[in-house]
Amino acid sequence: MFASAIRFIKAVLMLPRSVVTGAASVLTGWWMLRLLWRFKTPIAIATIGLFTFSAYGLPGLIALVVVPPLVSLTWRSLHPVSHRWFTDRLAARYRLRHVYGPRWHDISQACGLHETVPGGSVAPQLQRVMVSAVGDVLRVRILTGQVPADYARRAVDLAHAFGVPDVRVSSPAPGLVDLVLVVRDVLAEPVILDDVPPVTDLRAVPFAVGEDGQWRTRNYANIAAEVGGGVPGSGKTAGETSLACGLVQNPAVQYVVIDGKGGEDWSWIAPRAAAYCAEDEDLEAVLAVVEQVHGLMRTRLKNQKTTRGDANFWNLPADPAHPVVFVVVDEVQTFTDTKGMDPDTKLLAQRITARLSALVKKGRSAGIITRLLTQKPTSDAIPTSIRDNASVRTAWRVMSRESAEAILGPVIKDADVSPVDIPEALRGVAVVATDTGRLERVRFPLVDERTAEAIATRSAGLRRELAAIGAPTIDDGNDKTAAGAESAGAAGVAS
Repeated sequence: MFASAIRFIKAVLMLPRSVVTGAASVLTGWWMLRLLWRFKTPIAIATIGLFTFSAYGLPGLIALVVVPPLVSLTWRSLHPVSHRWFTDRLAARYRLRHVYGPRWHDISQACGLHETVPGGSVAPQLQRVMVSAVGDVLRVRILTGQVPADYARRAVDLAHAFGVPDVRVSSPAPGLVDLVLVVRDVLAEPVILDDVPPVTDLRAVPFAVGEDGQWRTRNYANIAAEVGGGVPGSGKTAGETSLACGLVQNPAVQYVVIDGKGGEDWSWIAPRAAAYCAEDEDLEAVLAVVEQVHGLMRTRLKNQKTTRGDANFWNLPADPAHPVVFVVVDEVQTFTDTKGMDPDTKLLAQRITARLSALVKKGRSAGIITRLLTQKPTSDAIPTSIRDNASVRTAWRVMSRESAEAILGPVIKDADVSPVDIPEALRGVAVVATDTGRLERVRFPLVDERTAEAIATRSAGLRRELAAIGAPTIDDGNDKTAAGAESAGAAGVAS
């Protein structure tokens, strides 16, 4: 008897594991529980429906079908943000469990992201799924010994495995990577604003939409200058207009605009600008405005600590009586590129360039931010002495890598994105540097000219003359000549 029992046990142990598991599942009824769990959602819906029908009849069943969609529609109309947050979380949980979770081990193994262990393989942990404007985002806990670059090298393989056009890889924290399954290019669609909210915090100024569909912000504290360039029609002036529309609504901001095109692209800001000059031939008028801003900078640098208590403007609270001054010089090559100019005009251009260079180098502590824009991005249009001191750089569409480097600097040589690759149809798309120094594509919004005029008009009461905020007035030609002689000397040193 004992020998028979031993033989039976040995026979059972010799059976394939699948046979043993199947037999045990049938005998214990575990197969039924597994089947019910697999179809738990339709079973739960059917159970709720039967209970409602038995308790409340046909009206209750109709209410069960009609009320939830009505509640959802009402919620979405009253508070779309919270409704979107809730539905996105539901969708993310569903896709984690039923779409990506069951396939993740096989995909990671096929793409070479697994680790082989005795008896099988271990895959990175798929922790969560998030819904974004461009597609689903998979957050993965990487295996020991892996780095985000391993996933970036497999981005093409992952895109084919998931059946999406592109996969972008980023690392939100050590040991984690985010795989963005891109199904929609948000930069392909123009961003058109019917109105622009006022900018209240100069340390977080929204200026463009990134490839993930989120707004990018810029910190203007302790920023001295920005350079930007792009071919005509690339959306350069339109992008600057949308930025200015938010800034001019801040009472602690004043705008000075010099339009070297000599047109009316910036005429909308005239009611709000502390100074507006649309001269492309009268360089004396341009020099007078630049000299006045330069005088304001000098006054603040000399007296700010005594009058306000700190030598650095950005260590002081925002004050309309001591506003931040944005100086925008559009088509700056009109004044900086002296090729073909007669001697007198060339001398004026050199004086303007010298003063702009001084503003770029010293304006930070005085709360003066100089923005130089050009459709001719070369070292002649934007001297390297100016570009290298500009911490913010924006390149719209350009025609050559030399032009891209003239704006963005040598970093463009090793970058994955380039303004040369921006299609002509994508007006408003530009390449900018992130806080970490990495280059990325963004799309600046477009604001209708009438909307911009309306914003400037309703904000006209915030306008203050440069003289009223401490800028010395250039009264006569002698003062202008003396100041110009000093500028010419500085230009000579700069060149």
